[in-house]
Amino acid sequence: MLPKVIALFTATLLAGCAAAVPQAPVASPTHTEEGAAIAPKTPAPATLLVASGGAAEPGPASDAPRENASWIGAAPASDFILRSQRETLLGVWVDVPTGAKIARAKSALALVIDTSGSMSGAKIEHARAAAHRMVDSLPDGDIVSIQAFSDAAEDRIAPFSLDPGTRRTMHAVIDHLSAAGGTNLFDGLRLAELRVASAPASHPVRRVVAISDGVATVGPTSPELLGAIAETGAERGIQVTALGVGLDYDERTLNTLAVRSSGRMHHLASPEDMTNVLAEETRLVAATRATDAVVEIVPAPGVTILSVAGARATPVAGGGMRVPLGAMFGGQHREMAVRVRVEDASVTGARPLASVRLHFRDPAEQGLPRVQEVVARFDLTDDPAVVARTEHARARTIAAVHEAAEISIAAAQDVNAGRFEDASKALAQAEQRLQAVAATVRDEKEKQRVLAAARNVSAARKSSDSAAAAPAPPAPAARRARALEINAAAMHDAGY
Repeated sequence: MLPKVIALFTATLLAGCAAAVPQAPVASPTHTEEGAAIAPKTPAPATLLVASGGAAEPGPASDAPRENASWIGAAPASDFILRSQRETLLGVWVDVPTGAKIARAKSALALVIDTSGSMSGAKIEHARAAAHRMVDSLPDGDIVSIQAFSDAAEDRIAPFSLDPGTRRTMHAVIDHLSAAGGTNLFDGLRLAELRVASAPASHPVRRVVAISDGVATVGPTSPELLGAIAETGAERGIQVTALGVGLDYDERTLNTLAVRSSGRMHHLASPEDMTNVLAEETRLVAATRATDAVVEIVPAPGVTILSVAGARATPVAGGGMRVPLGAMFGGQHREMAVRVRVEDASVTGARPLASVRLHFRDPAEQGLPRVQEVVARFDLTDDPAVVARTEHARARTIAAVHEAAEISIAAAQDVNAGRFEDASKALAQAEQRLQAVAATVRDEKEKQRVLAAARNVSAARKSSDSAAAAPAPPAPAARRARALEINAAAMHDAGY
């Protein structure tokens, strides 16, 4: 997928560079814009439609969306597509507003802790402290459970509704968490997701927080099989927040858990960071503005969706794609780059490219199902300068930032394997492409976002070079540290 995205991205960039050629004015088309055996959930019928009136919604580099504005946005890289190419990247984004305090959605949260032998000492001490703080920070009425996994997985605390009495019980159990044995991450995740899935419908915010410092050694161990559990849970609105502690955890697995559940991933260089990161996760749970969120991308007749980058997408009838996002908190931004092709090069005039719809339940309206829609449009042209003049800055930014994030994640694995030259070369090229995009994006806020991504890639390249130059005795540790830093920064840029 990535080579095709890069090729298409490069073609779009070349079109952007043609903007300096003087041309007569051209009218633009108007835009109106997580293996537990858990059965998939059927989306509830929508009862409210909100139509957007334009593609230029506020984004991560701007102020938060207005409370009454549509959260969903979509636009192609340009209003026009080259007739000889017939392909473009459709940028899709969701910007969840902050604003007035709303009714808090109740949550069901499972904390699943690696209690293998490698977690002994400071790591298990800080895991206990983090669990204590989590239990104290969630309000009465939320459902909490704690699972531990070593050679096997077990409930340390079965799901309880929080109140003063259950908190005392939980604190007493947490004090006795200890570390010994292997790492059965598969059974730990499966048990945690089963417990969260059993929560009643009154608790729509569902999250598994997994803490691990190592590589799975017992039971199924591949990232693909572990990711399949997260993906199955995602169909019930369960998201995974994965906390990797130290230098020995498997970042590929934790990446997969986050991506396939629309969750989050954190690299904790020190176990002391556990408490603060877990506190931040519980704060975000409290700021939930939407549950059961799903983006549906429906191509217009004569348009084919080729791929979706930046999120887990599943095909649906009619050639569309479905992207589950789960619960979303105030101020959150999620983006994806959708590669599409127009099948008929002979069409003329402005026409729809795709309908992009956000389905979610609104905690502020007693869980009322809602739908927001935006329609992206296009026209065909033979003139690259026309493509350049009618570009959409945020769509181009989404494509550039997600491409750079994919390259950085791959470069982190090159650093792991000692292929420093390959990593440095790939990161240098990604930085150059970002700089080239920034030079042609006219929207100042989007330009600054691309430049920030370029700085992140530059920092990743310097980290790779630093690992390559490390003296022999500490070289392996330096290499792992730099690789994990690069990976975590790239996952953050990708929205996880």
